[in-house]
Amino acid sequence: MNRGLGTTKPRMLLLGFRRFSELVYSVVGKYTDQIDLSFHDLVASNKTDFEALIERHHPDVIISAGANAAYLADTLSVPVVSQPVRDADIVEACIKAKQVAAKIHLFTYAEPTGIQARLIAQLGDLLGVQVVHKYYRTSDEASELFYLSMAEKPEVVVGPSYSCHLAEKEGIPSILLYSRESAEDMIQQAIGVAQASLLQARQVYLRDSLLEQTDDLVLLLDPEKNILEMNRKASEALGEAKRLNSRLRQVWHLNDIQTLHTERWVALMNERYLQVVDVLDHNDHPLGYLVRYRPVQSMSAVKATSIKAASFVVSSPRMSKVASLAKTYAVAHGAVLIVGESGTGKEHIAREIHRHSRHANGPMIAVNCGSLPSELFESEMFGYEEGAFTNSRRGGHRGLLEQANKGVLFLDEVAEMPLAQQSKLLRILQDKILRPVGSERSIQLDMKVVAATNRPLFQDVEEGRFREDLYYRLNTFALELPPLRERKEDISAIAAYYLEMFAQQYGLATAADRIYAGLAAHFERYRWPGNVRELESFCERVVVALMVEPAGELNQTLLRTSLPELFREGSSFAAPGALKQSELQAIASAMQMYGGDRQAVAEHLGISTTTLWRRLKTLEQGR
Repeated sequence: MNRGLGTTKPRMLLLGFRRFSELVYSVVGKYTDQIDLSFHDLVASNKTDFEALIERHHPDVIISAGANAAYLADTLSVPVVSQPVRDADIVEACIKAKQVAAKIHLFTYAEPTGIQARLIAQLGDLLGVQVVHKYYRTSDEASELFYLSMAEKPEVVVGPSYSCHLAEKEGIPSILLYSRESAEDMIQQAIGVAQASLLQARQVYLRDSLLEQTDDLVLLLDPEKNILEMNRKASEALGEAKRLNSRLRQVWHLNDIQTLHTERWVALMNERYLQVVDVLDHNDHPLGYLVRYRPVQSMSAVKATSIKAASFVVSSPRMSKVASLAKTYAVAHGAVLIVGESGTGKEHIAREIHRHSRHANGPMIAVNCGSLPSELFESEMFGYEEGAFTNSRRGGHRGLLEQANKGVLFLDEVAEMPLAQQSKLLRILQDKILRPVGSERSIQLDMKVVAATNRPLFQDVEEGRFREDLYYRLNTFALELPPLRERKEDISAIAAYYLEMFAQQYGLATAADRIYAGLAAHFERYRWPGNVRELESFCERVVVALMVEPAGELNQTLLRTSLPELFREGSSFAAPGALKQSELQAIASAMQMYGGDRQAVAEHLGISTTTLWRRLKTLEQGR
């Protein structure tokens, strides 16, 4: 019933007369774990300081009845839920009144209509009593009607709490019109209204935070690229033009945005911005675009390491698909396993998942699973209390799992984790309860888990090096990152990004596109064994080399000096099949030389045993 509000209990304020309050109090016990209810007896009128009442109680919803409820709904901004009057309530109240006297004065709020009007008209005949019906619109009118009816000598009064209150003052018996069942209906309706109000407030706050607490210019566009919404900074930039005509779409670089996630540098209002385009769709229906323009100033104020960590540039269809899946998996609760060669950008993907997850405002804690010694695993991962063991740190230590709580835990090189450590981690991921070493306290964990490996983890499972249950726990969603050589379309986009970034960092005035023009042919031929990490390194080297080049121009001498890898034999893409054959021959020769010793072969070839295994399997399948 709480619909995502967690432990938040709506605050409910009852405004009405004593008999109404007593009725609600008699049924509210079963709802105490769902609401905080306050009572205040009154007759609603302009003599009451409602602002003071609201300020004192801060209600999410007000419950009342009849004229009170109508007045409050017209007067207050807080939602008001009124006590319903069912046909059965009228009949049951009149049956009770019949036991007191044969002449009943029935008071109701507003003129009845439809079935209820016909019921009241025939009620006297049905019960064998005299029923005198009066209805009113305001509390003043209710008081006036009651005292006028005194001339008719009422013997028993049936009505709302205010009418019953007036009858009691005159010594006339009274029966409350409302029933326990209708009171429960009102409370349940009020809970729903309060929860809807809280959810709406949360969404408004979240929307305002995302749109306004940023240096970005933000546009929300429909599929035809018309503005649906924008933040204040974008509105100020557009000025009086609140609509995008063809000229403005061109100025804001919107004519050529794709139906895939893209990030690129653009010129806008004589400044440079990183344009980030997210495509909004649901069930294969295009909903529009979220377009953000991040100013250079806000990025240059961040350290280069932070900029690199936040960057995620894609252009190829394969990586666009990966980016789209990463956003989808980010909002799900299950763990994500990222598989790809070293340097393909697994941590970038992990940060994208963090950025789009429900834990985006929490930390992202990266753990290199291959560098944690077994003897320190528990103390570093789980943390410990002061005095838990000899040489423990004063004040204890918050473990990496506790640090990642309410955020993202990134398990890098997870395949390198020893089996003993795997079982300990599995228990925590299953139970989601952490108990630091030497501590009596338990910590409930709520985090997104992302793991990464450059090895075929399923093969490790088959060979007994990785726990099968942990593998399936981490592999709820899988993302495979293709190497850079298999997505050549990304090379120019990523290179442009890093060239721009390093040019800013080192103060080089030469434009990134001008630098890349001299690199394009070489970069597109190169095999990129180090993938994106190598491309980033190349871009930094080129920018630094240009800084000390007297002419400031990219030439062959400078290229050969700063990037000798580009000119080594075999560094370029070979004809189809030629490289595979050459690689197979090299591996076959080494295997023969070392008698099939894979460790020795891997060392001889300068690759890891895992890479050797993968090469052998791929090459043998292609024979």
